[in-house]
Amino acid sequence: MQIKNPTIRKYKISYGVKFLAVFLAGSLLSACAQGISAKTPMNATVDLTVDKTSFNESEDVILHVVITNPNSDSVKILKWFTPVDGLERSLFNVLLNGEPLPYLGKMVKRAPPTEQDYITLLAGESIASDVNLSEHYAFSVSDQYEVTYDVASLQLFMEQEIMQLSDGRLTSNTLNVFIKGRPAPAP
Repeated sequence: MQIKNPTIRKYKISYGVKFLAVFLAGSLLSACAQGISAKTPMNATVDLTVDKTSFNESEDVILHVVITNPNSDSVKILKWFTPVDGLERSLFNVLLNGEPLPYLGKMVKRAPPTEQDYITLLAGESIASDVNLSEHYAFSVSDQYEVTYDVASLQLFMEQEIMQLSDGRLTSNTLNVFIKGRPAPAP
């Protein structure tokens, strides 16, 4: 069937081109969505626990930190942002009445990381460390403190994995602990 009216012909051609464009765009978006869902962003989880929720002035404030890889593939985490070798920078947000306590521990300056600076956590694997917070923060006031493990860096995860990771951040649950005031830790 031939269309004799040029206006109707333009309309049908225009409509056909738009339909094809919408169809192709929908197919492309569907393919992209399937590709994204097949590559779920990876990350690690951090869980903080304490043996007790109240510490007197002579007790060390010991936190148990467990970093877990819940993914089906391995994850490489920059060990400087873990407490595996002790604290070499602030890894925690410690709040008193909503105000952050300053970190008093050592701060290590480093060259850019190499592959040897990363810890590999296999699928489902965890690493655990204990941290004595009273060596790194001044709990001078007797009160309730909020503690969260919270680190962020573009180098947190191995570079070739960064496109698969949800972000360069590790954050834990928040602990609420009562700590009796004590002198600041020695530098």
